[in-house]
Amino acid sequence: MSTSIRRAALMDAEGHVEAEIGGTGLEASGLWQAVDDAARLLGRPPVHQCEVGLGDALVFAVRDGGRSAVAVTDADATAGLVLYDLRHALRSSGGADA
Repeated sequence: MSTSIRRAALMDAEGHVEAEIGGTGLEASGLWQAVDDAARLLGRPPVHQCEVGLGDALVFAVRDGGRSAVAVTDADATAGLVLYDLRHALRSSGGADA
């Protein structure tokens, strides 16, 4: 995993945490609802990955088949590396094919 990841979690299709690092308490359903609403307003399909800037931190999320991987990182995290790590975590735990 990228060294800039502070907290991360894998969640099943119902949003229950399957695994986590950093004692996260992360929950992704609200995040996915917000990005899907934005995509719908723009006439786009559901979102499969996103990045949210919080000033001193970033939130990254990927999903596949309802399962999600979410991470909170340092503000200077390399997006491609974090997204790769999250997709890899889903894939190795029986999730994402991408």
